[in-house]
Amino acid sequence: MCCRCCGVTQQKVWVFLLAAIFLGLGLLFVIWWPDYINDIVYEILPLSPCSRTYDKWSVNPIPVYLHMYLFNWTNADQVRVKGVKPNFQEVGPFVYSEVKTKEDVTWYTNKTVSFYGKRVWHFEPEMSGAPLDAPITGPHIPSLAASNVIRDEPKFIKTAFNLALNSNGGALYQTHTAGEWLFDGFYDQFLDYALKLNNSMTGTINSNRFAWFLDRNGTKEFEGLFTIHTGQGDLEKMGMIQFWNGSNHTGFYEGECGIVNGSTADLWKPNLEPEEHITVYITDTCRIINLVPSGETEVRGIKATRYVAAPDTYDNGQRDPNMKCYCPKDKQPDNCPASGATDLGPCAEGLPMYLSHPHFMYADESYASTLTGMNPDYEKHQFFIIMERKLGIPLQVNANVMVSLLIKNDSDITILRDVPEFYAPLFVTSSKAVIDKELAKSVKLLLNLPSIGLYVGISFIVIGVVIASIGVFLTVTHRWYGDKINSK
Repeated sequence: MCCRCCGVTQQKVWVFLLAAIFLGLGLLFVIWWPDYINDIVYEILPLSPCSRTYDKWSVNPIPVYLHMYLFNWTNADQVRVKGVKPNFQEVGPFVYSEVKTKEDVTWYTNKTVSFYGKRVWHFEPEMSGAPLDAPITGPHIPSLAASNVIRDEPKFIKTAFNLALNSNGGALYQTHTAGEWLFDGFYDQFLDYALKLNNSMTGTINSNRFAWFLDRNGTKEFEGLFTIHTGQGDLEKMGMIQFWNGSNHTGFYEGECGIVNGSTADLWKPNLEPEEHITVYITDTCRIINLVPSGETEVRGIKATRYVAAPDTYDNGQRDPNMKCYCPKDKQPDNCPASGATDLGPCAEGLPMYLSHPHFMYADESYASTLTGMNPDYEKHQFFIIMERKLGIPLQVNANVMVSLLIKNDSDITILRDVPEFYAPLFVTSSKAVIDKELAKSVKLLLNLPSIGLYVGISFIVIGVVIASIGVFLTVTHRWYGDKINSK
């Protein structure tokens, strides 16, 4: 536009047209842009073979580390000394980097997808607090498992069992390296004996080696086959588990306590309400775990909500009657565990193992009162997920659980004779992850796009108002170039 070449009317048309364009664009950005961007973002969130979400879902997009702690039974040889409590010393962490991939991914027309989750762990010595060759003394699991199975049998059967146990490597405790306890495994004489028996009482024994995670590394089938909703057509269902191994019930606990729901922690629905809790199903725990919002926080500059496992997470009906179904039916109503630990017997082939917060945090005092060495740390041991609620993206995870074993006196079995009743802590597993800087930048950009458009719109409106004001001023003062009154 050349003012010298245009008449006053043309100048006015150009200026006020330009002002109208900026004002129009500004109003468009302010009114239309935020909703438009939100719609675009929510359109790309659902899972599909070609979606941007798929790449982040199929392989964990942020570094995940498994922190394992083992408990060393320091005075196992004094277990029958009156007045001496069993003492357990936490050793670790033994840190493993973790890569989780989705295998055998199958898409269905009802907007669900099934998959196996394969995890591959690699030991990280520089991040660990102890070497894998550290000696750890712990309960002799095969002997105690068999003793528990035989506990209520007639005396003549127990006598025969006790003889076989004592003659084939049975013991109350044993010492092996941390690496052997965790993944490597070790030969066990009594397991070998039970394997050769091959009868109904030996259960599903298929190896003469033992480790907590024996043959787990790189195995896809262990966690089971999950079927989840992709979120297509209904973002409220995105990531929600529909089936586990083809069923919506685990079969481990009765009624509501056995229902499979929530998320696998890989995919979450967006737009969580401020007071809404989140639910995660973890195969190793045999149950869902509910996490409740406990306040706002910030991770790498992203505002988010912290969700924690509540003190009554491992209740058995004492605090919340609705959780009575976590007490196995054969123990109801009088022999249910005290609040604070879930009986894992239904999914551990009857072995008296228990799931709780680390160091029996929040649990009834009866769990920790029979031993020494438990030191709950409410910051370190809290099970939490920090979630950005609008997009449903976890920014930080600290998933802590402890597994313990109930050891009880049995006068008919030599290794348990005169042994006091106590809960022996076995290990703590803690899965930790924090969103990295690069992914955090992408999340912040997605979250800020509506605001960016809004600010651009406001800027355009301001520019339009300024241009229009200049035009009005030039009109009122007759200062347009070539204006006859101004020329005089």
